[in-house]
Amino acid sequence: MAEDNFTQTAGADGLHRTYCRLCEAQCGMIAHVNGGRIERIEPDREHPVSEGHVCIKGTSFAAVTYDPDRVLTPLKRIGGPGEFAPVSWDEALDDIAARLQAIVAKHGGAAIGSYKGNPASFATLHSTYGALFLKAMGGFKNFNAVQIDTGAKNLAQELVFGSGVDWTFPDIERCDFLIMIGANPLVSHMSLVAEPRARERLDAIASRGGVVAIDPRRTETARRYEHVPVLPDSDAWLVGAMIAHIFAKGLESRTVLEERTTGWEQLREALAPLTPELAEKRCGVPAETIRKLAERFAATPAAACYGRVGTNRGRFGTLVNLLIESLNVIAGKFGVQGGWMTGLAPIGVANSPPAHPRYGAMRSRIGNLPMVLGSTPGGSLAAEITTPGDGQMHALFVDSGNPVMAYPDGETLSAALEELDLLVSIDFYVNETTRHAHYVLPSLTFLEREDLTDYWVRNAPRPWVQFSPAVIEPVGESRHEFDIYNAILARMGLPALFSDPKARSNEAPALMDVADRMLRVGPFGDGMGDKPDGLTMAKLRDEHPSGTRTADHFDAAESWQRVWTKDGKAQLWHEVTQAEIARLLAEPTERAGDELLLFGRRKLGSLNSWMHNVERLVRSETPSLMMHPRDATARGFADGQTVRVSTATGAGEVLLEVTEEVMPGSVCYPHGFGHSGGWQRANALPGININLIASSRPEDWEQVSGNVHVDGFPVRVEAA
Repeated sequence: MAEDNFTQTAGADGLHRTYCRLCEAQCGMIAHVNGGRIERIEPDREHPVSEGHVCIKGTSFAAVTYDPDRVLTPLKRIGGPGEFAPVSWDEALDDIAARLQAIVAKHGGAAIGSYKGNPASFATLHSTYGALFLKAMGGFKNFNAVQIDTGAKNLAQELVFGSGVDWTFPDIERCDFLIMIGANPLVSHMSLVAEPRARERLDAIASRGGVVAIDPRRTETARRYEHVPVLPDSDAWLVGAMIAHIFAKGLESRTVLEERTTGWEQLREALAPLTPELAEKRCGVPAETIRKLAERFAATPAAACYGRVGTNRGRFGTLVNLLIESLNVIAGKFGVQGGWMTGLAPIGVANSPPAHPRYGAMRSRIGNLPMVLGSTPGGSLAAEITTPGDGQMHALFVDSGNPVMAYPDGETLSAALEELDLLVSIDFYVNETTRHAHYVLPSLTFLEREDLTDYWVRNAPRPWVQFSPAVIEPVGESRHEFDIYNAILARMGLPALFSDPKARSNEAPALMDVADRMLRVGPFGDGMGDKPDGLTMAKLRDEHPSGTRTADHFDAAESWQRVWTKDGKAQLWHEVTQAEIARLLAEPTERAGDELLLFGRRKLGSLNSWMHNVERLVRSETPSLMMHPRDATARGFADGQTVRVSTATGAGEVLLEVTEEVMPGSVCYPHGFGHSGGWQRANALPGININLIASSRPEDWEQVSGNVHVDGFPVRVEAA
């Protein structure tokens, strides 16, 4: 492509370099604009890391931008759920601000909550300024994906290394042996690892030593590499037995343990009863396989054990993640090239202590559970609204999300949303949640906004940073969330986001000016002019429009400098570890009744629920309940029939798929289907929202982190 065909002027005809903001890979893309509209999107072959890779979701995203069902003007509720009329921005913002002031005056700031969905995680400083908006009104109830996704890992990292935000991840660029538990990177693109070309990296690891996928399903990843089938919600038995075997055989890295950790002796003693033979009875993995995995892992210098969403959402999510972190340390893989490590975010001061709330510092009103990273347990959203008393929620902002679909027991949450004095949704669509809103405010797609890769590239085996200008002008009356929040604060007489409290002026600083300053004082910045070779936003825009590598690799050994415990050592023993191992070993041997364990799966063209209105992505989607032939035969079921899946919370009818792809004793169904919002294509899809049958009772969640139990929970399956 001729360089003079490229432009950085929003809406100008020509080629626009940008990047995808749908997952951690953040692949480079080129948008073709003609007549002010995007005609097509293709991969950016000049991108320093994605190098021409992009998945179908990124190249299909213009369909979201120009979706006929997209909300393009503020909407005001005029009747029942989903009944709206267009209004002006001034009318909407004036009324929202007035209602908020009345709620705060009557009930205090604790009566206001916020939910931020997946897109907020990939937009510049979005989660930060969203929390600041709530804080400005005295609120602190931040709901998001933490307790349905990463919360157990965040907490485990904090307990072991002192930080829940310095993410640990595998150095897949230089790894020789990788164990993956509850992860399917050929579909998820290596979640929590910023590596656009994950499959090529995994192929290289497999050729050097091996890639093992531990999963209840023979996933796309498991089919390509080595598969170890395991029962859902039993990973703690497997990883605990691996550690016990490593200790029993003297394969631990004793120098690391003695010099850089505490509590390893207590952990060794506590796990001694968890033999591979005992684990086999609980997780279904043969004892000999467990022993060989442990010995192979310990013997490979450049190795890592990586767990993802499947390890976070069961009864022992925190323990599983504590054991994964501990396994990497015990075997000498943490802080070594090709092993388990942490990286540096391009914004903020390098190697500075984490500022997030510490474990146990804040407890939730519902369930008295820890607010991991300051996040209120997501399963409690409905109860926060309906439970009277101090702190009862009366107003909620839903920002780029759909908690009715994402959280357990969505029908109860739908009913609770109707009790709010004010529900404001900032979104592209009228979805299953926003249909209950008093106002729906249209926001920008990532093609209409400028952004910096400010967060997830801290987890990049090949670190880089990129700035992207807006490709086109905002469609309709859509506005940036940052501007919406500031407009509301101004009407309430409150300081603007990121404004200087000492300044006389309440003028809001530009968001990207804030990001630029944070970049410049960060580890790769120019030090506000002191380091001329460092990065600034202007340099990224003018000299590196496709992004630039910040280093060949992070220095793995520096990961030990980001251990924020009081003594700088990895803490392998904690009261949480002690209690959770005791609880695990006290588990009954047999599961009662003929219930099966339900777990989820993800498809390449499906991103949770919010891209289900793109015809190209979902035209062949037919959600099914996968069941092993042994379980189907025992129940008299046939492939293709309709069955009823139920719990004490709810029930639904689904299409049955009989397949050896899943373990006996388990069933598998994809998340995010069963639509009833204002989006026509999504509503026409088959399937149900499987989270409707998951429990929203606090006593049914994992009690340490507050993570909901939506993977590996027991269900009954009967003929419809």
